[in-house]
Amino acid sequence: MVNDLVARARELAPLLAEQAAETERSGDVVHAGALAEAGMFSVFAPGKQVELATAVEVFAALGRGCGSSAWVAMILSAGCALTALLDDEVRAEVWGDNPLTAVASVMAPTSTAERVPGGWRVSGQWRPASGVRHAQWVLLGVPVGGGPVQALVPTRETRIVHTWSVSGMQGTASDTVVAENVFVPERRMLSLARATVAGYAAERPDVPWSSVPIWALLPMIGIGPVLGMADAALGHAIDLVRRRGPIIGTEYRRAVDSPAVQVAVARASGLIDGARLHVDRSVRDLTAAMHSRSGPDATVSARIRMDADIVSKNVRQAVALLLDVTGAGAFASSAPLQRVWRDLEVSCRHRIFVPDNGRESYGRALLGLG
Repeated sequence: MVNDLVARARELAPLLAEQAAETERSGDVVHAGALAEAGMFSVFAPGKQVELATAVEVFAALGRGCGSSAWVAMILSAGCALTALLDDEVRAEVWGDNPLTAVASVMAPTSTAERVPGGWRVSGQWRPASGVRHAQWVLLGVPVGGGPVQALVPTRETRIVHTWSVSGMQGTASDTVVAENVFVPERRMLSLARATVAGYAAERPDVPWSSVPIWALLPMIGIGPVLGMADAALGHAIDLVRRRGPIIGTEYRRAVDSPAVQVAVARASGLIDGARLHVDRSVRDLTAAMHSRSGPDATVSARIRMDADIVSKNVRQAVALLLDVTGAGAFASSAPLQRVWRDLEVSCRHRIFVPDNGRESYGRALLGLG
């Protein structure tokens, strides 16, 4: 099952790459149906028992084909991971009729929530909601006492308004979700505050990630598409350099013969390799904690967040080096490298990859400041 999932992702990657430009132009994932049927939108749905390392490789494989498509798959699967923490009744509502059901999510509590018998009445607007047009359910941040909470709502009870217009990740269709006076029963309210301290572990022993802090887990889920896009950028750049002719103002008749170009490509590759080593370490620590149902501790959790920050910085530096040696041709609208560059610049600014936040948390943990 696990190997099949990775294999399916790798098989889909060339198709996604072929249509990546169209996905960007259309503002939505062209092959969403194929991705959903292959289980790419529901990697963490109950019953799959997918290891974290496998999920990272699935999203990386998709990212080598199309950053937007991989990001949507990752976001929807992460929504499944969060929803799986809720009780059996909710899980039956979501996946009882369709084990491939996808769940979008927006964490910002840009809404109002009124307490009513049996639950809450929720109204508001949430954005950006990546992939929401391909989700059957959506988790929406609501301002409920006791910490951040997400309300699980069927997408049929919401409206989706086209608002996503950006320089990168345009194909994610990260539009605005609107809910007006929607009733959400108490059982469909997910406490992120509890998930932050692995508070669902006792109730959900069948969910491996219930025993780890959610803010350590989510960056490692999110990093897969970033790694895949970085690999794609390196491949596109090497192809361009190999085909590039003389470097004007130098004695080199081919760009590949320039030591400066060779060193830049090597540095870029090393930065990407380093990024993957950080991911491998964090995934290994999280996986061990899931298997032992005992952690990780606060210092390791903070370091994992910093690892995600380092990855985002590394890949952006790597692609900047690659753009320096590929020449102006890399910025042609038909060149895949410029699209990957723009997609990475946008995705790496997601809140889970903000560099100073991760470093601050890790520094405080190392110094015993809590």
